[in-house]
Amino acid sequence: MAPKSLASAPRSIALAAAFIAISPAGAFATDLPVPMVTKAPSLRPTAAPFTWSGLYLGGQFGYLWGRTHVDDDGVTTERNARTDGVIGGAMIGYNLQIERLVFGLEGDIGWTNAHGVGTSSPPPPAPVLIPVTTHGPNSYNARWTSHVRGRLGYAFDNWLVFAAGGFAAADLSFQEGAIGTTLVPAPITGGKYYGWSVGGGVEHAFTANLAGRVEYLYDDFGRKDYVGVLGDPYRVSLTGQTVRGALTWKFGP
Repeated sequence: MAPKSLASAPRSIALAAAFIAISPAGAFATDLPVPMVTKAPSLRPTAAPFTWSGLYLGGQFGYLWGRTHVDDDGVTTERNARTDGVIGGAMIGYNLQIERLVFGLEGDIGWTNAHGVGTSSPPPPAPVLIPVTTHGPNSYNARWTSHVRGRLGYAFDNWLVFAAGGFAAADLSFQEGAIGTTLVPAPITGGKYYGWSVGGGVEHAFTANLAGRVEYLYDDFGRKDYVGVLGDPYRVSLTGQTVRGALTWKFGP
């Protein structure tokens, strides 16, 4: 026969459980809310504000209205001979945007077919039967122009209004008009002209990388001195006005 203490053990355990259930601690335990599993709120990525800062490459195309000025032995023989043509090429630059101000440095080169022919100079009054030397019209051909310019602009989000100015260069060939009494073929001379440039325009960013612009440039390419067939000195200068459009690709800040 089992001892009396062992026989009463299950009854004691049942009484203890009932006591815990009706006690204040047990009631508090049963009143605790069931913890709920909550999902963390999702964070949507926000687009970074547009900036003009960064390196960019592009292409440009436009039209050059050139004017060639010629002094022959100190006398102006061509005041503004037209030297016009289409122009197109490439550009590279870098912008730095600080708040709404945009600072930039840009270089470009454009090849052109600008060509011009001057006017014939009439022979001076002379007695009959006296040979008079006459000159035919001069000829001018521009091959390329180039610029290195600083830019300063004001940004309206993805719009940019800017002014630019700096160094300008051009390659211009000059051929003296035919000499009427000597029949000597005039040589073609030319060279690099160096001067300055100013201008401005409007630029719009279509995406974070692709932008387009329209701008105007006024260039004074300086002057060079030549010696004509008859030994008379020539001074030739070139100015130009260009309207061009451009597309650029920015590589980011």
